[in-house]
Amino acid sequence: MRRLTHEQISSVRCPTCGVATGKRCVLVAGGLRDEPHGTRKSLAAETVGKKRKKESHAALLARLRKEIAKPNLTKSVREKSTAEDLAEWNVS
Repeated sequence: MRRLTHEQISSVRCPTCGVATGKRCVLVAGGLRDEPHGTRKSLAAETVGKKRKKESHAALLARLRKEIAKPNLTKSVREKSTAEDLAEWNVS
């Protein structure tokens, strides 16, 4: 697969940080990221390189909501969490 341009990657909304199309991804602390999030890159690759039947808007919205709802657990959060917390987060 060929490499995506910055314009192609920024043509989709980032499901991780929620930044709008055309804008750069942001860090948790509020600064701009050097690289876009991996989920944004993969979503852009799906959107740009689609050769299959188009996904309906409702299905796309449902898939993005599910992706956004996944908890983004950092290493420090996982280390401090209890087994019950981790089990509850994996259910979502």
